[in-house]
Amino acid sequence: MKHKIKGDIISWNSSIWDFNYRMKSIKEDEDIDISINSYGGDAFLGIDICNTLRDHKGHVTITITGIAASAASVICMGADKLRAHANTMIMVHNALTLAYGNAKALRKAADDLEKVSQAAMQSYLKRVDADKMKKLMDEETYLTAQEALEIGLIDEIIDAEVEEVESEIFENKAKEFNNKITMQQSNSPDPTPNYEEIFNELKKEIEQLKNQKPKEPEQVPAQQKQNLSALFLNLKGE
Repeated sequence: MKHKIKGDIISWNSSIWDFNYRMKSIKEDEDIDISINSYGGDAFLGIDICNTLRDHKGHVTITITGIAASAASVICMGADKLRAHANTMIMVHNALTLAYGNAKALRKAADDLEKVSQAAMQSYLKRVDADKMKKLMDEETYLTAQEALEIGLIDEIIDAEVEEVESEIFENKAKEFNNKITMQQSNSPDPTPNYEEIFNELKKEIEQLKNQKPKEPEQVPAQQKQNLSALFLNLKGE
């Protein structure tokens, strides 16, 4: 089964809905190939999809095509093999929420958030040790594909063009990421030859050759002519 997860990790996202629908009818040992490009969303939905993929008996390959941030990075931990394009990123952080209420309610919200972060961290521990992962999450870390490979968070880097990310929940972050892609592409040299320019240069060279006067044949001195004639006769006589 091949599938693309993109946009926010929320239950009403069509790519999430399609994933859940297809998992109901897939063979229990069928291989799964998922590409993902998301800024994250619901932590528990990310954990659920991660565990669904881990429990599947077939081989699961996930490829990061833009960014796998927050809950999307948790989903990636459900892969048997996790690949990333060379110019993509992973972002990990502690759980976030909006809180309202008195001091008691806010203290409880903070305690609950710590527990959610601990639950999410368990998803990464098959690849990265707890101390390293806690530090990365505490610092809200963006990792390049190369950095993620070096710490074991991904298995393989592949070459391809990075994709822009879609998000309504993290709209500002998504715009920032997409702007970086645009800047990188604008600064990169265009590998496509300018065939029109090459053709025009060729035309100029042809016109220059056409306008050049043919060279006058060089006159051979009389003495040299005699020497040549003698040589020809000698060769003929042999």
